[in-house]
Amino acid sequence: MKKLLTILLAALLILGGFTGARTAAAEAPDFKTFGDIWDYESPGYGCEGDQYVRVFVVDDVFYRAEATLTEELFEQVMNVDIFDPEAEQKERALLADLPIEQLYNLSEVLLPQEALDSLAGMTGQELLDLGFVPQGSYGFNEEEKLSWAALDKGPFGYRFEFVEYVTVNEDDPNVAEVIRPLTVKSAVWEGNLSEYALSRDFDINGGPSLEEYEAMFTQPEPVLYAIPEIPLEDSPFKTLADVFAVLKRVTEEEETPSYSSTIAENLYVIAFDKEGAYYRVEANIPQDVTEQLDAIDFFDEARDEKQEALLSPLPVTRVGDLSACMIPQEGLDALVGLTGEELLDLGFEYGMGYSFWDATQVFVNNGLFAYTVYFNEKVPEMDDYDDVLDELFRSMTVQKVECDGLADIASDPFIWAQEP
Repeated sequence: MKKLLTILLAALLILGGFTGARTAAAEAPDFKTFGDIWDYESPGYGCEGDQYVRVFVVDDVFYRAEATLTEELFEQVMNVDIFDPEAEQKERALLADLPIEQLYNLSEVLLPQEALDSLAGMTGQELLDLGFVPQGSYGFNEEEKLSWAALDKGPFGYRFEFVEYVTVNEDDPNVAEVIRPLTVKSAVWEGNLSEYALSRDFDINGGPSLEEYEAMFTQPEPVLYAIPEIPLEDSPFKTLADVFAVLKRVTEEEETPSYSSTIAENLYVIAFDKEGAYYRVEANIPQDVTEQLDAIDFFDEARDEKQEALLSPLPVTRVGDLSACMIPQEGLDALVGLTGEELLDLGFEYGMGYSFWDATQVFVNNGLFAYTVYFNEKVPEMDDYDDVLDELFRSMTVQKVECDGLADIASDPFIWAQEP
């Protein structure tokens, strides 16, 4: 998992005191360490992995300084509480002697007002073609005569007013889609930095990606699973109370059954094990019960009990035999000797992590179940396994594979293919 800390000052990345005209300096000042720049106003700084970035302003010119952190220094920086009144002094003490490895003059790519004025009359699509990407802030309301959006380009963000008025009722719309047919009325820079200004993969001539922005609004087609259905008359689960009774059973080893559950669109789904067999149970939730569930305070200590009381009487509408979807032991035994790359080719995916302590173990998923793969090779100790996990996994050979039970996806609401 990536280690990340990014701080941009002010709620909308507005750099309050820096809203006048900007001129790029011909040459960057001769700064050597972060101590040299620490007293200058810093609108944003960030730490991701082994990289530390600090944006600062000198004579109305914006700069970005970069450096590489050791693992020890990274941990020390991350351990500074940002709410500590002395956080700034503590970070300065840690980073003052850190050499600046790369210094960018960001103002070299800040669009002057005359350049922004030249965009009037363009369509939103043309702005997107020029590399502007929605930042997330917007105002679209036909009745209130609002039509504006914040767009980023490179390390800066700009505010665009549009000629046409439209009403957007969604809480989180695809702003790119909204502005495509609109006509630019005016554009200004109000002192905003873009998140790209602190990006790990920063390029002075690069910028945020429209594809990545729009990907947030593209829902992938769900993978459907052919789960054998158990007729309701043959099932031991008639109401959800029957399921909850199973979950309360305690074995001689003082263990309770594992399960995962989901509530979505008036549907309750729960996947669980009962004495070594695995089931998926669904029940429709009436609207009045949905409203009562929504009314339960999230922080109520009795939340689980109240939910169970509302759900227990609901009749079960569908029961699936998940055990039939598990790879049988002979199938797992047949994986011995394969490489990790061959497992990936067979449809295994990385799961909840890995353990290289006593044995080499990687946790993976395949369909509706989770598995532990034991490898023959011993992994040497290193500072960061995440960056090399895929390379390690693909090259190692399987010693054995064990089923760990259901994967979280087993209770996803819309993965069960309807029978023809």
